[in-house]
Amino acid sequence: MGSVESYANGQGKRYRVLYRRPDHGQTQKRGFRTKKEAELFLASVELDKQRGAYIDPSKARVALGEWMDVWLTSRTDMRATTRTRVEGIIRNRIVPALGSTQLWSLNRLQVQQWASELPGAPDSVRKTVNVLSSALRLAVEDGRIVANPAQRLKLPKAVKSGKRYLTHDQVAALATEVGQRSNGSALGYDVVILTLAYCGLRWGELAGLRAMDVDLARARLEIRQTIVADKGYPRIEPPKDYEHRSVAIPAFLVRGLDSVLQGRTDDQPAFRGARTAVHLRNHVFRNGWFNPAAAIGLEGLTPHELRHTAASLAVSAGANVKAVQRMLGHASAAVTLDVYADLFDDDLASVATVLDQRAMQTNVANLLPRRP
Repeated sequence: MGSVESYANGQGKRYRVLYRRPDHGQTQKRGFRTKKEAELFLASVELDKQRGAYIDPSKARVALGEWMDVWLTSRTDMRATTRTRVEGIIRNRIVPALGSTQLWSLNRLQVQQWASELPGAPDSVRKTVNVLSSALRLAVEDGRIVANPAQRLKLPKAVKSGKRYLTHDQVAALATEVGQRSNGSALGYDVVILTLAYCGLRWGELAGLRAMDVDLARARLEIRQTIVADKGYPRIEPPKDYEHRSVAIPAFLVRGLDSVLQGRTDDQPAFRGARTAVHLRNHVFRNGWFNPAAAIGLEGLTPHELRHTAASLAVSAGANVKAVQRMLGHASAAVTLDVYADLFDDDLASVATVLDQRAMQTNVANLLPRRP
């Protein structure tokens, strides 16, 4: 057990608590106005030690801005692009408001007020809060604070926007328009449209395709790498484990890809820039071919919406959620259902229809009241 002692300072009589940490090192806390306050503090310390919940106050004497640097250094699992985004969040949204606050004094109300004043869309606010919460979770695990004040905050709810799904004819019209612009067909850019719309690739995955990744004999695209923009420069990265996959190619598209790949060596990009032999860049393709083509009846369309289209066309062709998940490279079927729940609504009606047909062929039909 520790002890309580009195002492005098310029403000009068005060009390201090002397106690031992779990590592048996002695420490103290000063400044209590009454002996009762000091005794209550000592009792809480002893209780925390017994429960294994003791927090060394000295470990919490670090500014949040400094702790964010410590946390970021520990996150060796981050991709370069993710790290760049997180660095921007810390520098622009967390440090200006909370950077000088000591960990020990950071409380839930303060964090909630900060979160409530964050500008931007709900998704942006949530990403910012998640960065802070992740750093504070490490502080809890490291024994610096008792609880994470950034957990379970009241945050604005994201409103899911409706997705645009193209029909087969709309995809064909878009591919035709792209092919007719600035030598687009000779460059294989009409095949870019078809590949996005029928294989469901992300742009970085399409840009990362090499000739060796296109297996025309098996009619498969092997997703082995992705190209991302980091600080304005392209970077080649491996896909996440669940995104590394083999995607089936419709037979009609095999012929188009075969034409595009003529003369390519194995390590050359399947789709490349008009003036270079390097991978096709998103902004170049959009400004030169995609946007002008989409302006004819499909204003505001983005290449990523062709990924949504691939999901829609697959479902309409009878693909189940597991097949769509594997095609798109989602972490789980639950993610696919969450993103494309509207595409599977018709499946519920189809299941009910089939169950009705089967049930009416069994003794279940005899249990129903007869129609007058």
